[in-house]
Amino acid sequence: MTTGGGRLRFALTAALFVALGYFAWKSGRSVYERGPELEIAEIAGVVVLKWPHAIEAPMAARFAAAFAKYGDRTDRFVIDLDSPGGAVAEGRLVIAAIEATKKTRRVDTLVGRGAVCLSMCVPIYLAGDDRAAAPDATFMFHEPSSYDLVTAERIDKPGFEARMTSARFFERYFERSEMNPVWRERLKERWRGKDLWLTAEELVAEGANVVEALTE
Repeated sequence: MTTGGGRLRFALTAALFVALGYFAWKSGRSVYERGPELEIAEIAGVVVLKWPHAIEAPMAARFAAAFAKYGDRTDRFVIDLDSPGGAVAEGRLVIAAIEATKKTRRVDTLVGRGAVCLSMCVPIYLAGDDRAAAPDATFMFHEPSSYDLVTAERIDKPGFEARMTSARFFERYFERSEMNPVWRERLKERWRGKDLWLTAEELVAEGANVVEALTE
């Protein structure tokens, strides 16, 4: 039997969940209405999609919409990245949109002169059919981190859990990529507990097969 106090607590809890749901809906809608936009250009039959922002919502939705809109007008997309990285979950959705589009269209990736491709940007870059970069373009590899959704503060996971998360990330995004397998094994040792910064020119010199071609 539910007491008066119990009914009150239940009512307050239900009201809290309704309020949180409404807040999440409003926040999500706000992101899609006011979030960063893709910069889109059509050049000689090629559709260039430039993303000079963090890897965060609504990035995946923006790319999916662009692929759908321009898919009948081009056989080739070029994704021009300049990103400090961001959310693994959003990056996963972006990669899924790229992989779906690659079934019928060519999708290449590019990091231009003076641009950066850090953290979760790297797996997105690796999803390209052809991957080019300016010699001074900067790439950064590091093990995935977790952050509190409310405070945005970094969460330090227990050692075993952190290692498992890192191993899953590495397997999903690097072992299934076209990286040079020998260089990839070196990366597994080099990135432990630190940020590994390399220019496109250095990656090519090391034979990483992350960047396939340097642009002028």
